[in-house]
Amino acid sequence: MLEKIKFINHINESIEWGTNGIYVNYNDLRDYSWDFTSDNNKISSFSKGIVTKTIPITIMCSSESEGLAIKNRLFEITEKDVLAMQHGKIIIGEHYLKCFITGSKKSDYLINKRFLKTSLTLKTDYPQWVKETTTSFRTTEGISVQEPQGKRNFDYNFDFSFDYTSEMKNKTLNNTGFVETNFKLIIYGACINPAIHISGHTYQVKCEVSDNEYLTINSLTQKIILTRYDGTEVNCFNYRNRNSYIFKPIPSGNNIVTWNYDFGFDVVLLEERSEPKWT
Repeated sequence: MLEKIKFINHINESIEWGTNGIYVNYNDLRDYSWDFTSDNNKISSFSKGIVTKTIPITIMCSSESEGLAIKNRLFEITEKDVLAMQHGKIIIGEHYLKCFITGSKKSDYLINKRFLKTSLTLKTDYPQWVKETTTSFRTTEGISVQEPQGKRNFDYNFDFSFDYTSEMKNKTLNNTGFVETNFKLIIYGACINPAIHISGHTYQVKCEVSDNEYLTINSLTQKIILTRYDGTEVNCFNYRNRNSYIFKPIPSGNNIVTWNYDFGFDVVLLEERSEPKWT
């Protein structure tokens, strides 16, 4: 069975493999291996380091012009990430892998301009497959919203890369992953010294977030950034509440969420796996 894979570069240009003249069969994207260190013949830690994977691709188009266009587009979309030193993403199902396409080894490309076999080399310095799930909490009665992306019923004066729905649910955050997960907390102004409590743990930054601004707490990058209305970014790491670890992962299962309802916010769960989930 041919697998459908999508690649998106760092400026959101995309190309799909497994359809429209580009085909992917067997590959090692789902393979993984943990390295380890030892002390006195006992394993002391695991890691993955930089991982290399290979994606065999066949380009087979109905016309020469289409074949040439796809070959050039495949190169240009992937090359932009390397030149900019910005990760692209391989997407399988609901999970993505941050990576660079660093090589292409071609064969059978002299048969005609419609046909090409190539083996793409992929390198990643964060070999985890990530699924993002956004839960939105709003000021009205402390309600929360948890939906896959693709709906929009709330309007703001500025745009974000996720959507909302008006379906109301309880004040809980459901982490469906099998272990605790990293997260992004996105807090919308106006508010002062916003604090959020998840399963009794406090996440707080002692700063002011004005109208049309938002504060992002990212446990994966361990950064706290205030994005102002004009797009400028301010590092707020030193303003975190030092009495409660602000990057503590979100526990698996249902988590009670409380706050003073003076502001709205989103929790983006970053479920990580060594392989994308089989569906």
